[in-house]
Amino acid sequence: MDVYVKCGASTDIVSSTFGVSAYVASTVMNQGDAFVQKSGSSWAPTTDSDGGIDSFVTSGCRNQGSDTTLAGGKAAFLNMQGDTNFTNYNTAGAGTIASLSGSAGAGWYPAVGANTSTNPYARAGYYNGASNLAKATTTIAGNNIAAGGSLDNAWMVGRFVIDLTDVTAGTVKDMTMKFAIAGKNNGVTTVTGATNAAYRYNQTLTFASAPIPAPGAVALLGLAGLVGRRRR
Repeated sequence: MDVYVKCGASTDIVSSTFGVSAYVASTVMNQGDAFVQKSGSSWAPTTDSDGGIDSFVTSGCRNQGSDTTLAGGKAAFLNMQGDTNFTNYNTAGAGTIASLSGSAGAGWYPAVGANTSTNPYARAGYYNGASNLAKATTTIAGNNIAAGGSLDNAWMVGRFVIDLTDVTAGTVKDMTMKFAIAGKNNGVTTVTGATNAAYRYNQTLTFASAPIPAPGAVALLGLAGLVGRRRR
């Protein structure tokens, strides 16, 4: 399941995903299932061609087009890190997202920051048209998302994979995801869920147990973006 924040304009910038004391972040499989990481892989994005089986978190920093490097030739989607509350970000095969006890919950961000001159992945408009190979599987009214359409201005939060090999067809598996974001509206005005509830999200997402989606298919969560109506 690929999870996105739907931004309202191509100039919107998202710099981090996090929790605050008044709104503690969490990402939990409700049935207790573990997330699946590729052997030897952590929650950091990977460059592997078969990365579809790998759970990872990201702040838009992933290979979705031909421009995959930062200034100086460094791979953008490898410049990710968990915040100090994310205690197992670098743990291979972690299976869960663990947070420091008593903290505001695990968060993550690009180590290079949300500077579009060095990190084009921070800008929502980077993901438009031919640069964005991801397609929506579901029509989401109010967010201008149509099934089969390109996820224009959609900024990726992460990929969450579970093993459905032995799950009975029709069984419902879901995940609850709660987090806040920070960034810039239209690339200018700073916005943050630390002080503004419009940039906080609480969603329950359902994994399909059968049939299994074809490679490259995505399950889309069309969250409210930096501009527009918030969805709950």
